[in-house]
Amino acid sequence: MKHRSATLCAALVLSAVAALSGCSSEGDPVSFAPKETAKPEESNKASDVRMPTHPREWTTQRELPDGTRVVRTDLTGPKSGFTGRVWAWVPKQYGKPEYKDSAFPVLMALPGAVGYPTNYFFSKEFRLQERIGEAADQGESLPFIVVMPVLNANKDTYYDGSDIPGQPKMGTWISDDVPDLVRENFRTYADPKGWGFFGSSSGGYVGMKMVLQYPERFSVAIAGGPDAAPDSPLWNGHPKEKQENSPAWLAEQLIKKSGAEAGPTSSPSSSAKAGSKSSPKSSPSPAPSTGPTGPTGPTTGPKVAISFLMGTKEPKQEVAALDKLRQEITKGPIETRVTSFEGGHDGYKYTDTLFNGDLKWMSGRMRGPVAAK
Repeated sequence: MKHRSATLCAALVLSAVAALSGCSSEGDPVSFAPKETAKPEESNKASDVRMPTHPREWTTQRELPDGTRVVRTDLTGPKSGFTGRVWAWVPKQYGKPEYKDSAFPVLMALPGAVGYPTNYFFSKEFRLQERIGEAADQGESLPFIVVMPVLNANKDTYYDGSDIPGQPKMGTWISDDVPDLVRENFRTYADPKGWGFFGSSSGGYVGMKMVLQYPERFSVAIAGGPDAAPDSPLWNGHPKEKQENSPAWLAEQLIKKSGAEAGPTSSPSSSAKAGSKSSPKSSPSPAPSTGPTGPTGPTTGPKVAISFLMGTKEPKQEVAALDKLRQEITKGPIETRVTSFEGGHDGYKYTDTLFNGDLKWMSGRMRGPVAAK
């Protein structure tokens, strides 16, 4: 699906470019860390709250009505060597005194289309930050830190969020460099239940792949219209590496490590009209039991959850491939579900559907901030 819908992709790119050039509200540099920051070796002692260790100044991209800001910075990844732009937003709760010692959950939002040189989720057209803030106020979402990196290395092709031999290490960029940047600047959890993904199309694929590949780092992904397997043309000549970046192969390894033989861990599927303010029609999902480190499950080892957002007009062969993948991977430590909506392969509709129950579903499987007593 990464290479389809050229008109839609162009529209999304143009809207993001417009936000960069004409819709931004640039102001003074912004830092989100206190003057006294933790030393790396002190940040993990006696707590899984990681305090900022190396804060930087960010440039304001746009200001929201509630006084929060979408900000941006350029990052040269120490591990990947790739230089790209990253946008971020923290909810209003982040600056409140009662939360000054608390970590906040991180939602990495990954775009579809070319995903370079911008990430369209920072723009006011999607209102992702405004809607998360509203949902948090209504008790329908955790107050997430939203992080929006570029997804690919250029406008020519896509990299499947992977370290393809001989190419820029876009897998390491997403799995290591961007999260390290977040940890340096914001209060975050060491627990993987403090980290999740929302992605559209190719971004959905990468988010799904990341939770299966690194369950010790990330725990939940909401994937809008993802492919079921890697299909970048850059994999030609590298079949082994391509297989090792396949969700099916990664899930198989995770299931084996958990010792799970069978037993589906699937949430009820749901359906929703994109843009509707009502909750999706579905059978009620059982609420996860929670402990000191978040939801717990019947299996040992990491537990991850993936929700697929699929339009009723998505290509049938791609829906079938994703359904087959879901049947194969839904067992042991892997929970899945599908939310359907009326429409096709559309980043705007994936975003609308996110707020029809999936963000609340994700929030129930992640850790929120804890106010001081």
